[in-house]
Amino acid sequence: MIWKRIGALIASALMAVTSLAQAHEGEDHSGASLAVFAPASSTAPLHVPIETQLLARIETSQARRETVPRTLRVLGRTLVRSEREAIVTAPQEGRLIATKDYAIPALGEFVKREQVIAIVEESIATPDLVIIATERARAASELRQAEASLALAQREYDRLFKLAGVATDKDITAARNALEVAKAKRDGFVEQVALLDNASTTGILAQKRRIIRAPLDGMIARTHVTLGENVSRDKLLFQIVDTSELLVEASVFENDVAAIRAAQRAFFTVEAFPGESFPARIVSRGATVDERTRALPVLFAVPNAEGRLFGGMFGRVYIETGSEVSGIAVPKSAVVDLDGQPMVYVKTGGERFTSRPVRILERLSDRLLLADEGTLKPGDRVVVQGIYQVRMSKPLPAAGDPSVR
Repeated sequence: MIWKRIGALIASALMAVTSLAQAHEGEDHSGASLAVFAPASSTAPLHVPIETQLLARIETSQARRETVPRTLRVLGRTLVRSEREAIVTAPQEGRLIATKDYAIPALGEFVKREQVIAIVEESIATPDLVIIATERARAASELRQAEASLALAQREYDRLFKLAGVATDKDITAARNALEVAKAKRDGFVEQVALLDNASTTGILAQKRRIIRAPLDGMIARTHVTLGENVSRDKLLFQIVDTSELLVEASVFENDVAAIRAAQRAFFTVEAFPGESFPARIVSRGATVDERTRALPVLFAVPNAEGRLFGGMFGRVYIETGSEVSGIAVPKSAVVDLDGQPMVYVKTGGERFTSRPVRILERLSDRLLLADEGTLKPGDRVVVQGIYQVRMSKPLPAAGDPSVR
């Protein structure tokens, strides 16, 4: 008979748990914030059979007395320090090129100070090309004249050389000197024409390269360049930011300004890294309270050597004010919201549970500090998992009911 009774209880509990799970499929009861349930119809003790506790995996944790630093919590947003941000623009008009020893850095790539990040090759301006063309035409004309003079000097030298013995040595020497001068002049104009030809296409005069180097260590936060692109002077090429230390901008209400002045420690949290905190320190305070929000701007510095945080992230700043507060500490998942009233469920017996109203004093990273007002005592076992199943359980049967253990 007893096995039939246990089997019936297990089957009944299993059906109840299954129906509850289906009715609330997709709900989040992770405990990151206070879970919100419908208001309780009664504050009477609740009856949760052992079988249901096992099937629903109901877990409890012991409440304990704790003294912690009083903490002020404010919203904050990360900023990049202005002195750790650089905008790189094109120093001249030209074309972006690459070499075998250099490539344009990509978005998100880290660069070192003085590292080559761009090369702009400037094409020679149109007025300069006109000057070069004019000079080339003049040099070509003089080259033709020099070639004609050289031909004449060569003929004169050949004539006198054949008359050796008749022509004097002085005349032959003079002719040879004139021939060498003519050759040198002709070679000079040949070289000049070649240089001007090269300058009008891809020579040193035709292209001027400007090497652009990173002004600081940091990450490429924005890039607006394409290899081979023609850029205008002052065009934005890169934004480089050093995020090894970020600022967090927060607003502290005027009533809490005194607590900021006495602040001992602070830390910053973001939803991207739940359960983690980043140390912070106050670096500056505003001089004027905002007339609309009645808040004072405060800046915190947050180390970020691993680059896990980025500019523009929202989070919370927890500021330890220097004073302490005592209360009853419980895990965050133990407190739920019942029609605007924070509540905990306490296990008072093997199958007995009761709801108790509480008041939150401090919100810590993984737990809540509750006011010690008699509703909850150190050593009480609060439900941290399976609260919904407890909440939906039936009130405790009348005294003397043999089903209650």
